[in-house]
Amino acid sequence: MEQKIKHISHKLIDSLSDGVFSIALTLLGLDVVALVPEISHSENINSALLEHWPTFLSYTLGFLVLFSMWYGYHALGQYVEGTNTWIVWNHGVTMAWVALIPFGVALLAENLNTPNRKWGVFYFGVCLFGQYWINSIVGLFMRLKVQVNFTEDFPYPVKKMKKVLPILWLFGATTGLILVPISLLNPWVALCGYGLFVISQANPVSSFGKLVPQLLKRV
Repeated sequence: MEQKIKHISHKLIDSLSDGVFSIALTLLGLDVVALVPEISHSENINSALLEHWPTFLSYTLGFLVLFSMWYGYHALGQYVEGTNTWIVWNHGVTMAWVALIPFGVALLAENLNTPNRKWGVFYFGVCLFGQYWINSIVGLFMRLKVQVNFTEDFPYPVKKMKKVLPILWLFGATTGLILVPISLLNPWVALCGYGLFVISQANPVSSFGKLVPQLLKRV
């Protein structure tokens, strides 16, 4: 019998991911808190708050992105059984993009009300859709064969679900390929598109429940 080191527990991945999400969410608030001294020394606090609307809008959008990612991550992850090299690195790549979201949010906040608006929206979009692009590329390289095992209480046929996951990644990747370039032509249209995409991901239990059964019929 071949002897080898076993793969790590999925609980370790969840612990790391929760830590990364927590830090990323905390970093989002630092730019908002940093405004307090400037706002407090203004003659009109309410006017000063309105002047910094790009920071508050970017914070709100960034929070929705990160929290919906965390929600979806665990909504599906609770059914994943065991790990392998592909699963570990797939989660690692996701965490890399999660850690970049605060950068994209800060860049958006600083440039949303400047001539560099399009580039702020562009790079925020790159941070938002980056994980879908990487997962799609890896999925195509692996010929759409997802190496993941699901628990017995998983509500969908496992074999078909392994084919559905790459389709979901491709959907996100395609949306990003459309919206991110649009930001260079009309950043407001792209930003609205980002917002709609994020809102569509805000309730993964509902979105999975509506979309996955339809895809299962076609694979």
